[in-house]
Amino acid sequence: MKNIPVGSFPCKCGKTHTNPTRIMIYDEDGLEQLPKILTDITTRRVVYLFADHRTYNVAGRRAETSLQKAGWSVKTIIIPDTDQGFPSCDDLTFEKIKPMVKNPDILLAVGSGVINDLTKWIAFDLNKPYAVLATAASMNGYTAANVAPSLKGVKSIVYAQAPVAVLSVPSIIENAPFELTAAGLGDVLAKPISTADWLMNHILFNEYFCPQIAEMITAIEPSYLNHPEDVRDRKPQAIAALYQALIYSGLAMTLVGTSAPASGGEHMLSHTLDMMSSLDGVPHDLHGRQVGLGTIFAAALYDRIFQIESPKIFPMPVDIDRQFWGKLTSSVSEQYAAKQPHLKIMQEKLSTPAAWNDFLTAVKTKIRSPKEIKNCLQRAYVARCFADIHCSRDRLRLAVLHMHEIRKRCTVVDLAWTLGILPNAADDLIDQWLTP
Repeated sequence: MKNIPVGSFPCKCGKTHTNPTRIMIYDEDGLEQLPKILTDITTRRVVYLFADHRTYNVAGRRAETSLQKAGWSVKTIIIPDTDQGFPSCDDLTFEKIKPMVKNPDILLAVGSGVINDLTKWIAFDLNKPYAVLATAASMNGYTAANVAPSLKGVKSIVYAQAPVAVLSVPSIIENAPFELTAAGLGDVLAKPISTADWLMNHILFNEYFCPQIAEMITAIEPSYLNHPEDVRDRKPQAIAALYQALIYSGLAMTLVGTSAPASGGEHMLSHTLDMMSSLDGVPHDLHGRQVGLGTIFAAALYDRIFQIESPKIFPMPVDIDRQFWGKLTSSVSEQYAAKQPHLKIMQEKLSTPAAWNDFLTAVKTKIRSPKEIKNCLQRAYVARCFADIHCSRDRLRLAVLHMHEIRKRCTVVDLAWTLGILPNAADDLIDQWLTP
């Protein structure tokens, strides 16, 4: 992996960024290096190791043994599966697990999404450092400072802390269940959309934007975007490039202190499907696989937007669909109410030709077409339509029509509503881009 300064460093954007992750290792002897790395971080030797039963068998037991041989006291906590067959990162799990952690020196996550997020969240709450032993190229949260838990049923963002070290063993990453690698591809393909949404917020609301961080993974993209078959075939170079892109995507969020560099309107579809599952118990798919579909849909929205020469502004709904959200109404309503001032500014600014032209000129160069994104997912044999994520068309349509309600930050989804593309074109876009 290329060198990124550790600690604080000045950027051309005028800000000083801080990278708290001291060590990033992608090497076959990563597990053997673990004891020395943790010893360099803390002088005492009590570590709490978090895993689920799968990641414990893949790497946790080896990590536990390696640390114990080096004189570490290892307290292992296995995060249990929920009724849906996998662990959950939510406030209930957090409150259950945190009291089990008593006077640690450092915490170690062995796993990927949920395990990493829970460990990070608990470490931050206890003001302790943590490291992660990654087990799959499945998501971009390894180096991110934020956590994406469900709070009172609403998918949320909680600021925490990035790990002091990220270790990974190529053979473990390459041989992870392919649906996890497929989820990683879906997650990293979101980058052009999230960058465009970030830039949109910069143009319309003067949100901070850093061009250098926005382009962090641009040079890596061809390795998996142009040759997705290599990801499908688990070729080491392609898997390494995908993993590296995920690491830098997460680091981009840490460097700017928000999720903006890696999460935009494309993520809203996945979060909404997750929240719907909490309402009716219907299982959802892996986050990154759902994000892949969200990226196709968001790119299709941008494609429609770029065809508009002179925008006509449509009023957005003044409230959420309370019947749809049921027990989550209060939490979702709070987010949507907080977005209303920004929606008003968006409508006012986009009514002026100069602002519209500035927006088009800046954002058009960041977007990849929905055809290109879907083709990449198709060639990699990963999820690209609603049937692939075990979701009905009706359920996906409900998610599409309600995903603008769940976050206070504006995305391309809100822009599409403001321009009258949604809800009117929802069915056409689903049929054209997300139907088998």
